[in-house]
Amino acid sequence: MSAADKVRIIMPTGGMATLRQLKVVDAVAELGGDDRLAIPVSEIATKVGLSASNISSSQGFLRQAGLLETHHGALSVTDAGFQLTRLRAEDSARARLFLHDHWQSAWFTKAAKRLLRQGPRQRTTLAEELGQGLPAAAPERGLYLVDWLDYALIVHVAKDGLVRLPGSIPTPPPPAAPASGLFLSSAEETMALPDDTFVAAMRAYGTLVSSLRGPAARA
Repeated sequence: MSAADKVRIIMPTGGMATLRQLKVVDAVAELGGDDRLAIPVSEIATKVGLSASNISSSQGFLRQAGLLETHHGALSVTDAGFQLTRLRAEDSARARLFLHDHWQSAWFTKAAKRLLRQGPRQRTTLAEELGQGLPAAAPERGLYLVDWLDYALIVHVAKDGLVRLPGSIPTPPPPAAPASGLFLSSAEETMALPDDTFVAAMRAYGTLVSSLRGPAARA
C-alpha cells in the first residue's frame, strides 16, 4: 500500500457498532428531508442518543464511503446515502445489495478481495490485515470494517468467524419451484442463503419487479 493510498484511507470509528453507524446515516437523512439539508452535529447526536464527539468521529469513514458530506460542523447525506436510507426503510435486502454495488471500487472492497483470494481468514485476522500500517487502526476499527463488508454482501462471515468471498462458498442447488412457476420462501430462508446466491436472487427479484411495473406504467 503506497503512502498516497494511506492518505485516503479512513477506518470506521471505534466504539460504535456498524448498525449504530447506519442509524447515524438514517438520522441525517431523516432530519435533512428530501432537500438533503445539512444538519448540525449536535442535532444529530440528540436524535440518535450519542455524544457529538461520537458523531464527529464516525463521519470520516462514512464520508469516505460516499454516504455523508461535511459542511463546517454539519452533515448531509449524499445521493447514495439518501437512497440507502430509503431502501433500508423499505427492504433491508435491497439496501444491502445497493451498498454492495456502490462499494465495488472502494479501497476496502479491493483490499478485502485481494486478501481473501488467497484463502479464507478468521474475522480477527482479516481485521488486522485491513488496518495494517494505518494510523490509529485499533483492532476494533478493523472488526467494524469487516462487519460493514459483511453487511454489504462483499464478504461472508460464517458463524465460526471464518470470512470468505461469496463466490468461494459452495452453494446447494435451489429448491424446485412450485407449480405456479414462482419461487416463494420465507424471509428467514431468504436471508439464510449464502451471499452469492442471495445477491443473484435479489437481482432476479429486482428484474421481475421492474418487468411487472412496466406494463402497469404504460396502461
